[in-house]
Amino acid sequence: MLAPALLALVASLVACLLSTGPAGAAEPRDRLERFRELAARRLALVEETGGRLDAEVQDEIEALVDAEVLENLRSGGPFASLEFIRDRLEAFADAWGGASLRITPAGAGFLVGRFLLSAKGVGNSIRLYGRSDGAPALIEAWREDGVPEVFPWPSPRARDTAAFLAAWSEAPTGWGSRPLRLTVWRVRGRALSATWRSAALYPDGLWASQLAVKGETVFIRYELRYPGWKPGCDVQSEQEDTYRVEAATGSLTLVSRQLFNGWHRELQAAVTRFFAAQEKRDARELAGLVPAAGVRKKLPAGLGPETACDVHNPDMPRVALVAASAPGENGRRVPWTLWWGRAASGWRLSDAAPVLR
Repeated sequence: MLAPALLALVASLVACLLSTGPAGAAEPRDRLERFRELAARRLALVEETGGRLDAEVQDEIEALVDAEVLENLRSGGPFASLEFIRDRLEAFADAWGGASLRITPAGAGFLVGRFLLSAKGVGNSIRLYGRSDGAPALIEAWREDGVPEVFPWPSPRARDTAAFLAAWSEAPTGWGSRPLRLTVWRVRGRALSATWRSAALYPDGLWASQLAVKGETVFIRYELRYPGWKPGCDVQSEQEDTYRVEAATGSLTLVSRQLFNGWHRELQAAVTRFFAAQEKRDARELAGLVPAAGVRKKLPAGLGPETACDVHNPDMPRVALVAASAPGENGRRVPWTLWWGRAASGWRLSDAAPVLR
């Protein structure tokens, strides 16, 4: 049997948790009820209509959650533990099934909240909690387009410095990729600074089909949107970049880059040159891309590209079919098929013919 003194201690702690809560229980219950009320009245409307969440409503909801986190941190003891705070946030999330409220330690006493208020991808924010003037405080909070995710990150060598990786992904394209933005954040005191941004390395945008963060390594597989790339088509060129953490700064360094289906980018580079030469009637360029004079004679004026996906048989890797069209009767376009072959000098047009109907 437990010793009487230990039983008394357990009973005291349970009574404290059930009866008082951190700094009094009435206010936390009021916050939860207000959150539930706002969720039922305003978040439900967002879920049903797909509209935007009113900024004032989002401000109030986030203030309720901030107050819950900070009150627990100020109370100290078991109430300030990560497990207890997570339990409290789970109670808020349970009050509205579309919400996901997660909090993660970032080192040096900082906590990072990744809050999703709606499954529709609106009302999302990242929130950084730390200390100001010796007391728990909200250090920074921000919203961006898309859905955020936060990953633990190795802290720089300074003991009072924290770091985390934030990822914001926007609506999926419909063929397995989505716009992605990554930032490595460094925190010291009340100062928050970005030590690495994907936007600086991918200025034209990053449409990722896969993101994996494993320890100190980040894998990003993404589309290469080159001339001739077509939305939704398979076996187009993609690239996978692997980054690792720099121990001194906590930033990222590119350590490898792997190309997938590189043949398609090379093919479309030749196809793009071909259509440009065809439009300009550049005989010299056409002769280089279409070696057979008989094939060149068959090419109609006005031949242009179509949006249909290119056809490539893995059993015949040096052959590809590209869709095109040419002017026909009554203003209609006549579909054509272009046969391309891969030679030592690159992709060349080997034949062309209208599609039989």
